[in-house]
Amino acid sequence: MAASSSIPSFLLPRGGLSQSSLQYLRTTPRRTLLRHANFSSSSASHAAPTKPRVLEKPDKFRPPSHPARRVVNPNKSPRNYPGPPPTAKEIEDRKTKRYPNMFPPEGTVLFKFLTNKGIHVWISMVSIGVNLSSHTKILTVFEQSVLFSLAYFTWSTNFKRTSPYAHLLPGWSQLFSSPISTISQFFTVMKMHAEHTTVISKEKRKRISDDIDKRKEYRIAHGLEEDDRVKADDAQAAEGAENAVVEGANNVQGVSSEGTAPMRKPKRWLGIW
Repeated sequence: MAASSSIPSFLLPRGGLSQSSLQYLRTTPRRTLLRHANFSSSSASHAAPTKPRVLEKPDKFRPPSHPARRVVNPNKSPRNYPGPPPTAKEIEDRKTKRYPNMFPPEGTVLFKFLTNKGIHVWISMVSIGVNLSSHTKILTVFEQSVLFSLAYFTWSTNFKRTSPYAHLLPGWSQLFSSPISTISQFFTVMKMHAEHTTVISKEKRKRISDDIDKRKEYRIAHGLEEDDRVKADDAQAAEGAENAVVEGANNVQGVSSEGTAPMRKPKRWLGIW
């Protein structure tokens, strides 16, 4: 009845308030309080979110005029196109298969050599020795020995791979027991290798020249090119005839009217002999 006492008496009806009006006045303050409490809790939840929303960083700049139709994650594995999956044997063979102009596969000697950290440290020390060679004489000998060992390793590997006489090279263990025979055998093998290389290069040049001659004969036979050899023979024959005519005329002019050739004046040195 506190709500009814707050209303002025001249506004109240003469007969008094009905039961429905009194019930409404009792429930109205409670509804307003609940509404204010709900509004304050919802505003507090919107004002202080628990976790901020962060947009994903794009992989590259795309202007608004050219948006991305499909988002591609660069960290994903490559797309496997339809095809039969490789077998276990093929996967194992790929590890030892050598492809041209590519890094050697794992498990090979060259791969171990190129990925060995000790060798890279050794070469780095050589470069440091080159920079300090003007100050210390020991580093000069050190760098020369390392460079010589690397050059010998490269040459021997290439020779054993390409030469058919690599198995005839003597072992370096015999160098101390019989140095003369070891060195002579080494030079003999090198001479055989040089002769073999010369024969191969001559055969290659001959094969190329024969191929060129066959192509030229084919063009001449089919009328695609004129025969230059016939023209050259005709030109040489005409030149020879002209030379013969000129020599004959010179001989005729050199003979006198009596039919004898004129005597040449002897050369004199200092006008005396």
